[in-house]
Amino acid sequence: MSTLSIASQLAKLRKERQAIEKKEKALLSKTNDQAVAQIKAIMKDSGLSVDDLLAALKVSKVQKIKKVSEAKASTGVKAGFKVPIKYRHPTHQGLEWTGRGKTPVWIQELKDSGQLEQALVS
Repeated sequence: MSTLSIASQLAKLRKERQAIEKKEKALLSKTNDQAVAQIKAIMKDSGLSVDDLLAALKVSKVQKIKKVSEAKASTGVKAGFKVPIKYRHPTHQGLEWTGRGKTPVWIQELKDSGQLEQALVS
């Protein structure tokens, strides 16, 4: 029994993978074709047009957008508004942090030294 080189084994595996991928695409295409045929039959039986379907899909997107904006409104989140400063460095007034996002190094240093309360903005 002769052993195949690694390169020839890899080539054989790649060829087999391509054949499997081709079969997979054919099966997916067949499944999609069947689904489209079912949708067409339902639309024909119901008397729906493509425009009716598109209109229904657009309404769904608008409803999703409204739900998201309502959720933001109920939590008090307002797009485009700045969050007030929560912490300011005691000695370097230019260093500020809102308390959101990644914790700055200077905040962690103040926290470790027990001086974080001095940085709180009133």
